[in-house]
Amino acid sequence: MWLPADRYIGSLQQMFHQYTDSTSRRRFLAGGGAALIASTAGCTSIIDGLADLALGDVNLFNETGTVLTGTLTITDPSDETVLSESFELPPESTDDDSSDEEEEDGMVAFEDVWTGSGAYEVTVELDSDSEIQGESTASAAIRVDNTDEEMLAIGFAAEGFDDTIGFRVAESLSGFAEN
Repeated sequence: MWLPADRYIGSLQQMFHQYTDSTSRRRFLAGGGAALIASTAGCTSIIDGLADLALGDVNLFNETGTVLTGTLTITDPSDETVLSESFELPPESTDDDSSDEEEEDGMVAFEDVWTGSGAYEVTVELDSDSEIQGESTASAAIRVDNTDEEMLAIGFAAEGFDDTIGFRVAESLSGFAEN
């Protein structure tokens, strides 16, 4: 059956809005991304492009089995505090999780953090009930040269990080895994 273009587009928009009303933006992107990744397996640039939609300047990744709460503080090269935020970071879900669909999947992102290129000081302080393997604080001096492209990943018990609370700067999601 043939539909005029404006009716077809309207129907698609209505279906999209119904879907996104009950599902978070990131879950929608992740689902669409998974389908796209499955059809183009091995294409890192597509994966990185999709990840850029959900990632910010600073990204927290929780690979523990529990919710982590704490505070993140970042000072810029001129020693100004550019981010001082409390966070509640849900654990990464697994396929057999039956948790609320609205809950984000083990990550929190912060936008518009970098003020210029240079050295930044990053400090994470977990609340006393959120310790990971006895650790509750970590800090690092990081360098950001390209404020439009570079991102910071802070991994909590994350694979590929040397420390329980690890820090890594890269230009893409795949770059976080390469270091």
